[in-house]
Amino acid sequence: MISAILVDDETLNISNLSALLARHCPGVQIIATATHADEARELIMTMKPDVVFLDIEMPGKNGFELLRSIPDPDFEVIFVTAYDTYGIMAVKFSALDYLLKPINTTELKDAVERAEASVQLKKQNLRLGNLLQLLDKKQPDENEKIALPTLKETYLVPVKDIVRCESSNNYTTFYLANGAEHIISKPLYAYDEMLTPYGFIRCHQSHLVNKAHIVSILNEDSGYLIMQRSDKKVPISKQKKSLIKTLLKL
Repeated sequence: MISAILVDDETLNISNLSALLARHCPGVQIIATATHADEARELIMTMKPDVVFLDIEMPGKNGFELLRSIPDPDFEVIFVTAYDTYGIMAVKFSALDYLLKPINTTELKDAVERAEASVQLKKQNLRLGNLLQLLDKKQPDENEKIALPTLKETYLVPVKDIVRCESSNNYTTFYLANGAEHIISKPLYAYDEMLTPYGFIRCHQSHLVNKAHIVSILNEDSGYLIMQRSDKKVPISKQKKSLIKTLLKL
């Protein structure tokens, strides 16, 4: 059993989420609810929940401002929002869970299961700190870290250390400059959107590369990219060839 606090400025949303948790997530015990950030902060500091279901858009202080006001947050956070825009990219980048209203029960159960696993392992939630750092940045910074959740643990990897990404069905393998490889159970397109602002190029349907790690281009077939510390030739699709030349200023 894990303890939870629900934070949403609309009581109807709190009632709906409470009902969904009671019906589909019996391992969650709701210990308190709050309708604004100041009330939520007091409850979180005194009751020490395992997980907080947090609405992002609220009058006064929003959900992110609430998190900034709590020193060393050690609880899991599942964001609940009606908007798939505000801050969501930073949430995705930090591999944190978010639910769009109206809440899908399957997504809710999956998010709760992940929260339960993290609580049971009593891991410090480094991803939350990563999220708050990302939200404070105005421009993409290659020193920022992206959370890569594998089956065993979550790695926080500097973006600049990623050489390339390769997809296989719904999995993506990250190849790092130090030779490490991490297999993530997410499709490549999810990372394409996140990494493009950091100089990554989708050169092929199955490949995403870091422009900073490109060594040369082979003029074979439709073309191949040679990456640093890699013997593998990364193919360039015919549709992407002109775009690659433009981006690399060739």
